[in-house]
Amino acid sequence: MSLSRALEKLSSDDHTECVLREILALFGSREREWLSEDYVEAKTGFSFADIHSVLSVLSDSFVLDFDRTERRYRFVGDVALGYEIDLFMRRVDNHQSHVRTNVARFRERHGY
Repeated sequence: MSLSRALEKLSSDDHTECVLREILALFGSREREWLSEDYVEAKTGFSFADIHSVLSVLSDSFVLDFDRTERRYRFVGDVALGYEIDLFMRRVDNHQSHVRTNVARFRERHGY
């Protein structure tokens, strides 16, 4: 299991990182529960294409278990994977906070 392996396969744009963050947060709160792609789509609000591509990479990288017959995913983490996920979540949260702060400063300076 390795989140870093999954991150290497995914694009590093803000949208993909946001989708990945929401998926990891959802599965982290429902550890050991089988979740369908439709359920993940409904709970996160992202498109099926976004959800499917990230879930496929996560299952190929052994971050999530995948049941091929029922097309469901589940998260059964360990300490090392949990640490990787925490680092990723903090990095994405810090980046989003930094971007929001910069946008707010820009608006103040330029009167938007």
